[in-house]
Amino acid sequence: MHRHRTPLRGVKATPRPKPDDPNYSEINYSYAGQTGRIHEVVEIDGRQLAKIGFDDRKIVYYMLDDVDLDDSGDRRTFHDDA
Repeated sequence: MHRHRTPLRGVKATPRPKPDDPNYSEINYSYAGQTGRIHEVVEIDGRQLAKIGFDDRKIVYYMLDDVDLDDSGDRRTFHDDA
């Protein structure tokens, strides 16, 4: 089952995947530690994945549990800047 949830849309998010986690690829690790913004949270097979957009307009998915969230400041995504 695939469900979308958007209550976190625009929240600052910094992914911190565990080293050598087989759920992540090289692209995930290249954006690790960088701050982006949540576009949405998708639930697939009971796992919550955060769809994070970065300043270079790249979208990368991370397990929500591996993301530090910062709800201070304005909520926005790069779509809001266009």
